[in-house]
Amino acid sequence: MRWNDVYIDASGVRLGRLEDVWQAVAEGRYDADECKTDDLVSVSVVDDLSHADLAVEAGRRALSRSTAAHDDFMLVAHATSFGFQGLDHWAPAAYIQSRTVGGRAPAINLQQASNGGLGTLDLAAAYVAAGGPSSAALITTSDKYQLPMYDRYRSDKRAPRGDGATAVVLKRGSGVAKLLSTVVICDTTHEGAYRGASPWAAAAGEHGWPVSLRQRFKDYLSSSGVEVADTAKAGAAGQQLVMESAMGEAGVGLKDVARFVYPHAGRAVIDWDEVKKIAGIDVEQTNWEFGRRLGHLGAGDQFAGVNHLLETKAVKPGDIVVLSSVGHGYTFGCAVLEIVAEPEWPEER
Repeated sequence: MRWNDVYIDASGVRLGRLEDVWQAVAEGRYDADECKTDDLVSVSVVDDLSHADLAVEAGRRALSRSTAAHDDFMLVAHATSFGFQGLDHWAPAAYIQSRTVGGRAPAINLQQASNGGLGTLDLAAAYVAAGGPSSAALITTSDKYQLPMYDRYRSDKRAPRGDGATAVVLKRGSGVAKLLSTVVICDTTHEGAYRGASPWAAAAGEHGWPVSLRQRFKDYLSSSGVEVADTAKAGAAGQQLVMESAMGEAGVGLKDVARFVYPHAGRAVIDWDEVKKIAGIDVEQTNWEFGRRLGHLGAGDQFAGVNHLLETKAVKPGDIVVLSSVGHGYTFGCAVLEIVAEPEWPEER
């Protein structure tokens, strides 16, 4: 979808302390060989706040930087990857709304795994574009990966997880980055890769904690006859397709792009030499050095990356930034931005 008058007006994050990954290795919580291959430096660990309260803090930081009035907000959308938000059977989006913008706008919870941030951005952009000249939306993401439900280093072999929340204010008329396009697609060829082959459970945790995405993936491979290479090839193809589609919608080429924001995954998932070979993207153009210090923030990697670029003044007006995400299912998202302002925002964690 091509957008003409939708902007990211502000952003904010709430992260935790940085845990050295080699400390986790020394304590027997992270396999040494995997740590070396992943090549991360640290992961963000939040000890003090609930999932939803993290989103409230990120939302408040974004709102403190925004020009939108609280009466302008026609949507509050909260995206998660893992799903659990501190309590079972409740509505975190309403909680976040009550502690940020208030009002009577619809508050919606969304879950699309690691594609949650960009999937929500795509939906919120349509909502804002259909509104009045000052319409705005608050988007938040929040995920925490903690025992007993989830083992940040062992539940999934694909990306050590970090805790944190992100927020963006989307509005019409003006902002710091113009949203040029968004594209979200789904390829269900390997839908079962994160579902596995176990029977349905009657209640959360019935199959035991922590959740083992590794075992589900192994079960999927053995029951389907699919090879690991098949899933990797499909993932890379989907990600490339959605990026090319979004860039085509925006009318920009590879040479026009200043920065790319990828998921915060280790080198076992994203081979930067292959990215250079296939997509023509240099690792220096990406958020690799930033992301390898936080770990995978679930639905929030892309918003955290944009926020970091703006806070550190790593981008300037006229720069094109491409955001890329991949979620279970598999879903793929991409957004293309044009930086239009250089805000004076302090670096915050």
